[in-house]
Amino acid sequence: MSSPQWPGQPGYPPGQQPPPPPGPFPPGGYPPPPPPRNSGAGVLIALLAGGGLVVVIIIAVVIVVVANSGDKPRRHITLPTYSPPTFSVPTPTTTSSTSGGIDGVLGATIRTAKGNTFTRAGTKEATCSSRADKELTPVFSRYPCVGLMRSAVYANSSRTVMTVISIAQFADESTASSVSDATNQGAAPILLMPSIESGLPRLGREPESWTRSWTQGARIIYAQSYWASGAATGGREGTVYVTAGELGTEVSNVLVWTN
Repeated sequence: MSSPQWPGQPGYPPGQQPPPPPGPFPPGGYPPPPPPRNSGAGVLIALLAGGGLVVVIIIAVVIVVVANSGDKPRRHITLPTYSPPTFSVPTPTTTSSTSGGIDGVLGATIRTAKGNTFTRAGTKEATCSSRADKELTPVFSRYPCVGLMRSAVYANSSRTVMTVISIAQFADESTASSVSDATNQGAAPILLMPSIESGLPRLGREPESWTRSWTQGARIIYAQSYWASGAATGGREGTVYVTAGELGTEVSNVLVWTN
């Protein structure tokens, strides 16, 4: 007695044969005819082609060996990349503060006449209007800058006091003097924090700071100092005020010898 059949079982529905097993030829067919024999000329062409390929490979190997046997190291070419104006911390290196114009003045390190070294912890270039606080904004509207304001954040050797040096260029000495007078009345650039890459603390609020300014021809140099911890700055005899004066005076004096 045969077992009942159900859908999915081979041979269902009744009378249907299972599919033939897979094979290289379709059922009921014949294998394809063998390829025609190559003539003697074809064999000769194949041998010549193979021999030519071997010669090419040998020549390529010789060229590579000769090229790699020189004494000169391979030159690496680095293409310059563009970075938008933002806080960035280059690798600190000793930089002469008397070369390269303003860029040289705001170098990676500044050593003052007192023998103290300050290390750069961030840079920024922006329009004067975007850097001005609410008191300085109308002043810059009346006396606009020439070009961008260039700024750099510096840390003292103990990394306890941060000083922002900003340099603004104006049309002439008279304009710079007018802006400086406004600064003496409390107008100042917006305070900057160290860059993230510097590893120095970035305060969540604007700390107390001392702002001091100098005019050097048609330029104004701002020095804004504050405690890295955000503590109160203290009076004019305190470390913060004195630090702003030391670094600002150094930059102002160096600018005398720059174009």
